Amino acid sequence: MDKYRLVEEKIIGGNGFTNIEGRTAESGGDEMTTEGGDFSSCAVRVTQQAKPRTCITNAMNILNGNNHVELKAMGKAINKAVTIAEILKRKMPLHQVTSLSSCEIVNVFEPLEEGLDTVVNQHYVSCVTITLSRNLVGVDVDDIGYQSPLPMEELQPGDFNTQTGKIVAAAT
Repeated sequence: MDKYRLVEEKIIGGNGFTNIEGRTAESGGDEMTTEGGDFSSCAVRVTQQAKPRTCITNAMNILNGNNHVELKAMGKAINKAVTIAEILKRKMPLHQVTSLSSCEIVNVFEPLEEGLDTVVNQHYVSCVTITLSRNLVGVDVDDIGYQSPLPMEELQPGDFNTQTGKIVAAAT
């Protein structure tokens, strides 16, 4: 591929998994993007380069202002997103809905030398969206990816005040 250069990268079916049109969070966008607002925009995009602690902190900040957060990951970052979700579930009682999908990535390479053809490379990448919610508002408990909150005995004390329902800083 030394004789070709990338001209175009399209992501088909990757709604919510891209930061900038034509670039994925995994392949070179920001380490992570968080947005506030309505149900669909309270997202933390988990990438291979993102630090888990930063993702956890941002998700907890979103949960302080909202009742839900979405963790979104593609490809090799999926295992990190699942780990982050499990850590968050152990910090506070959260309902979880997991959905899997895939998106098609089409790369178009143009030759640098005359006489070579344009190369189109397409492949599929797995995607996961993990929605964590403090209450059942907007959560389908009959969904195949639904998990109920952990029992209070399994939660780690110090990060979540069970009496006020607010996240507090852990004592160090």
